[in-house]
Amino acid sequence: MKAFIVLCMFVAAAVAQEINQPIPYSFNYAAPSEDGGSSSHQESGDGSGRVSGSYSLNNLEGHSRTVEYVADEAGFRATVRTNEPGTANINPADVVMDSSAEAAPVSYSLGTAAAPVTRVAPAAQAGRPGVRYVLVPVTDPRARGYY
Repeated sequence: MKAFIVLCMFVAAAVAQEINQPIPYSFNYAAPSEDGGSSSHQESGDGSGRVSGSYSLNNLEGHSRTVEYVADEAGFRATVRTNEPGTANINPADVVMDSSAEAAPVSYSLGTAAAPVTRVAPAAQAGRPGVRYVLVPVTDPRARGYY
């Protein structure tokens, strides 16, 4: 009886090792986005733990971002190619950033004439709870230390 139990334990261990092995796979999609642009993603795994792929985002204004990545025994590595305003050829966190955006400062508007920047009272003083976020390009001095 003890031999049967030991044999069952060996069989269970062998089956568990087979279950945890990576399985080769591949997928891809392309879809329109809510703002009229598009996005796509493709990825494949080779069954030995190596994964590679890319995804891309495009909007109606002609801005695009493509990220190509590899994850394997050497870690995660990515290359970002973009023409998005406010980006620069900097390489944070071992990610290669390849930007073709102009180096000039960028202003954003939501379809209306841009209003001059004025100082806003903190939310607590204005009687509104919450947090206020400010988006600035990487070339803005306020972004120093975040990139």
